Amino acid sequence: MRARTSIGWLFALFALARTAQAAPEPLEPFFAWNAIGRVNVPHGFCTGALVSASEVLTVAHCLWARRRGRLYDPDEVHFVAGWRRGTWVAHARAVSFRLSPDLAFDERGVPTRLDADWAVLRLERPLAGVELLHPLPVGWPEGRPRAESRAQLLGYAQDRPHLPVRLAPCPVVAQDRAGPLIFHECPAPQGLSGAPLLVPDGEKWSVVGVHLGSVLLAGRRVGAAVAVRRTVPDSLFR
Repeated sequence: MRARTSIGWLFALFALARTAQAAPEPLEPFFAWNAIGRVNVPHGFCTGALVSASEVLTVAHCLWARRRGRLYDPDEVHFVAGWRRGTWVAHARAVSFRLSPDLAFDERGVPTRLDADWAVLRLERPLAGVELLHPLPVGWPEGRPRAESRAQLLGYAQDRPHLPVRLAPCPVVAQDRAGPLIFHECPAPQGLSGAPLLVPDGEKWSVVGVHLGSVLLAGRRVGAAVAVRRTVPDSLFR
């Protein structure tokens, strides 16, 4: 299956998307999910996931300051791990961003390519070793998706900014072999950008994508995520 190629049109669609029929459920306060937190910027927030001792995966468009026409300065960006109604497990500022070499923004501040809309924040200090906080593993457990793969999203939405929500497991509907995008049927609420797309990995969960929003794929509205593996792109977690 192929998505339509008008990137600006796709972004307009998912920017206007409404919450789908299934409502998200509150996330139980379990330490395994403390690696997921808020990426706070001067004019809003997104979701981010701690994927190494000092690296957070999120979306690039969260870092774009529309009023300035440029990216926020790294020290304006904060990662708050395990944010829940005023409490958190750990906090650190960013000191640098790692971005796709293909990342560019149009006059509206929208990335011109969906597959370039990812960012890795380098934090001012390692958060590994903090009690009840462990980075999430990255990549498909068996190296590639299975036909019956199911995933779930966890993150902070516009209508629930202070408590993460977990969506019920949903099918992965398409991914080209080694392709840059994953399409899924998780009914994500508006504002969940940057949430990790997770698949079971034994008794753990592994991050296989970073959620962008919803798009039309072969006439169906589905969720879209940038596929992330330690080799796509090969500089992602170096």
